[in-house]
Amino acid sequence: MDRVFGEKNGGRNMIEKYFCIKPEKARELLTQIKDMSAAKRGIDRHVHLIDEYAVLTTSRIKLRNVTTRDDNLAYFDELIRTLMRLREQGVAVVPVLGYCYDPDSENGNGYIFQQRAKGEELYDDAIIVRFHVWAQNKPGGVYHFPSDTDAGEYIVARTNYISKVPQQHYDKFISDVIVLLDNDILIDFMGKSNFFYDYKIGFQFIDLDSHTDYKYGLSEQKYDSRIICAYNGFAPCHFTGNAPNALDGKAISTISENGLQQLAWDNAIIFEKCKTAMLNNGITEEQLSKSLATTKIFGI
Repeated sequence: MDRVFGEKNGGRNMIEKYFCIKPEKARELLTQIKDMSAAKRGIDRHVHLIDEYAVLTTSRIKLRNVTTRDDNLAYFDELIRTLMRLREQGVAVVPVLGYCYDPDSENGNGYIFQQRAKGEELYDDAIIVRFHVWAQNKPGGVYHFPSDTDAGEYIVARTNYISKVPQQHYDKFISDVIVLLDNDILIDFMGKSNFFYDYKIGFQFIDLDSHTDYKYGLSEQKYDSRIICAYNGFAPCHFTGNAPNALDGKAISTISENGLQQLAWDNAIIFEKCKTAMLNNGITEEQLSKSLATTKIFGI
């Protein structure tokens, strides 16, 4: 049940809307994060983790798809309900439980309450950011909290772990991608931290807060979800070449020869599992051939 009401919060009039969290619990979480450091950081968000909850601070709650205005949050509310419905149908999305925001702020300063994703990031971008081509070319664009984890060791070990994920979890990942795209939900395939993996439940999707351009009337064409998936369904792989999220050659040269060989082998295994999952979900060999003609995957 939706509840909408205003309340003084930090000296501001906050509009609050809760779907699957009690107002008292949401306010308790807001009190707790005042004395906490954020665990994660994105372009415009800081994430605080408390038990089974994630509280996201945001300065753009009134924006969808980066620039599409959503001042009355009608698009956001629709998206939240859609994600809840898909969750009930078995799609592995992390639902939004509610939000609050300052209506007088230009783009919407506020908080989003979510369930906490199970497991860990597919790959933690905060660790491997310096292995990305875009980070090498645009150091000012690095917005993650710095990590003292050895990136080379992490990327080799984590890739090995992901290569051992059972095929059925890859199949479910691709199936969920297609369902989300069929519902005009925009998936940010660029950030590896937008996906989580848990060995019991498989891959999960976070950071789903926008629709596709077609939904907003910014495009007249509704694209075939399977074609989009053919180009983006290799997200668990590492890329090379001109892809913005490709591995940087200078950075990976810091990994030992044995480590690079292991990384290439494991990435090739992940590639085959992704490809098999797409074929198992109705994506054709022709669609895959077209996507692979423009995609360079490390170790393939």
